[in-house]
This record gives sequence, structure tokens and C-alpha cells, in this order.
Amino acid sequence: MTDAPRNRHAPRRRVLKGAVIGYNDRRSTLPCTVRDLSDTGARLRTDSAINVPDTFVLIIELDGFEAECKVVWRKSPDLAVTFVAPPRSVAPTRTQVVTAPARGKVSLRRKPIMPLPLAQAAAA
Repeated sequence: MTDAPRNRHAPRRRVLKGAVIGYNDRRSTLPCTVRDLSDTGARLRTDSAINVPDTFVLIIELDGFEAECKVVWRKSPDLAVTFVAPPRSVAPTRTQVVTAPARGKVSLRRKPIMPLPLAQAAAA
């Protein structure tokens, strides 16, 4: 995490993307979060950086991004990787669907308390 900018081959961008670490010919996977991304590597966060193999495929399903990776350093829960080959663009395997609820149908606000009619209020 403290690697100096002069040690980097390409500028990195801060991101927050869900990804998958695939290894053993993609038969085994681990979920991770991409924290930083550059043209030559990435910083990942996992539940345990110890369980991640030395080489694997990084897959960002929403972007259709795949890259062969080699671990550079580990400091749990983070690890840094360098791309062994240029990342590939493939068809996204998932899509993110965000739609606004129909107006007036769904609300997270509390319903206003309706006052009782005067006749019922006087009897109570």
C-alpha cells in the first residue's frame, strides 16, 4: 500500500469495483474488490490475501475485463498485482440495472398521520 509513485510504470486510478479472482482453470474463485487500477496492475482487497494464489485471472464481470495477474505484494487484506499480459475486453457476463421507482408508488418515507375527524376526536 505504501509503494512510492516512482516505482509504478503507469498512473493508477482509485476505483471501487466488485471482481472475481479465478484460478485452477477458473474452477475455483474468490470474491474481491478492486481498489486501484492502472494499465499495468491493480490493488485488490480480499477477505484474506493469504488464500490467493501467486498467479490468477482477475475478472471484473460488469466491465467485461479480464487480466492474467501475478502477485507483487501482500499485506492482508490487500494485495497488489501486475498484469502478465495486457487486459482483455470480453462481453460482460452481468449487467447492472438501476431503475428509479415509479413516481408515487414506492416511498421510503413514513406515511403522514392523518388527524381524526372532529366528531371522532370529541368522542374519544
